[in-house]
Amino acid sequence: MTVTTPTIKPNEILDSSQVKYLRTKSSLMGTLLVAHAWLVIFSLLFVYTLFPSFIFYLVIITFIAGRQLGLAILMHEGAHGLIANNVKFNNYISQLFCAFPMAVDTYDYRHYHLKHHRHTQTKDDPDLVLSKPFPITKSSFIRKMLRDLSGITGIKQRYQSIKRTFDNDTLKVDGKEISGFKSKTTLRGILLSQFLIFISMSIVGSWWYYFAFWLVPALTIFQFFYRIRNIAEHAVVPNDCDDFNNARTTHASFIERCFVAPYYVNYHLEHHLFMFIPCYKLKHAHNLLVAKKYTDRMEIKKGYIPLLKSILV
Repeated sequence: MTVTTPTIKPNEILDSSQVKYLRTKSSLMGTLLVAHAWLVIFSLLFVYTLFPSFIFYLVIITFIAGRQLGLAILMHEGAHGLIANNVKFNNYISQLFCAFPMAVDTYDYRHYHLKHHRHTQTKDDPDLVLSKPFPITKSSFIRKMLRDLSGITGIKQRYQSIKRTFDNDTLKVDGKEISGFKSKTTLRGILLSQFLIFISMSIVGSWWYYFAFWLVPALTIFQFFYRIRNIAEHAVVPNDCDDFNNARTTHASFIERCFVAPYYVNYHLEHHLFMFIPCYKLKHAHNLLVAKKYTDRMEIKKGYIPLLKSILV
């Protein structure tokens, strides 16, 4: 028998005026967050051109990997329609500036991700594979970390992402199915995006900047940060069938927000309770839940170090 996740209506938790405020999104704010991610990336490149060194290079790509995770988070926002009020503009920003740079497709991700929300922590949850193996041993975690940092995970996931796009390659236009259209459009978008990043980074520094400052962190450090993000959201949650306990919020320090928790992604429990809230209002939603004495029901961790300790045996 398929177990379905209980659905708590927002008005059962918060006042209608609070829900109305949280539901309101700003196209300007959403666009500024995307601009912020790219501004940080190119500012870091410019700083490196002034102070080039191998140690500084390692520091720079670590920060860039954090912003690459930020772009993935903002693509997630776009998949929920939360970047902008206008649907076409929302999808355009999400695809061109967030998804394609990370070699993924907003539309494919949306279909996959909304199924995760409908079947959170059940056998029909497509993300269950990310949380089900936990807790794990320290040696297993180290092996996963090494696969991430060596690029093995990154290459494998890029291949699977592009393959999934080609496998789901039918578009309906005026009631007729057109095969091959969507995958070609996505592939062209990804290639164009990578070319624009290559040109932009070449202007800031040199032709090799694209490979050293974009591909290397995307295939290595980003993957490690992405894994920690996935672990934090659902691994070893107390109750798969309780809306307050099948997802987790993790309090994040400034450093953690730079790397593994950009753009309020650490408020994942609130995101599952209120899918309609743009990321920049999730902290406010969290504070409202705390004020209404829901803390005892909520799955909350006090930082990412305690979180990682809790999933190791």
